[in-house]
Amino acid sequence: MCVLKIYSETYSFKTFSEKTNIPVYSVYDKGEYRNKKKTKMSKENSLSLDVSEKEWDDFPGQVTDALEFLSKYYEELSDLFGEIDNVDAYLDFPIYSRMNEEIANQNDHLPRDLVSIAGKLNLGIEMSQYSHDAFDGVSIQKMEP
Repeated sequence: MCVLKIYSETYSFKTFSEKTNIPVYSVYDKGEYRNKKKTKMSKENSLSLDVSEKEWDDFPGQVTDALEFLSKYYEELSDLFGEIDNVDAYLDFPIYSRMNEEIANQNDHLPRDLVSIAGKLNLGIEMSQYSHDAFDGVSIQKMEP
């Protein structure tokens, strides 16, 4: 479920999200509520794009999808980032931790092709590790834009 997260203090992504062919996960303007209960407010303009639908235990699949995604949408993303003065953007790979009493170290490799294309777009890369029981009893659902 890799997502490309993009943030800007000044640029609203609403118009872009309406005209793009890139799959949009969510889009918020600064000051807009991010949930139905109106308890979480967006501190900046944000756009999240669906990069991969692979599960959190399929990091290699997410990486493959991310490379395909960045290759496919490179020009459009490059044009978008060229319009924004101050932008913070990164790929977020949610993955399950494999560490336990028997495994003390976890290594997850990013291939140079992915690092190279992400670098050309000035993207950061984040791997968010979660324990397998992190969301027990919590319902996780896709946020509505």
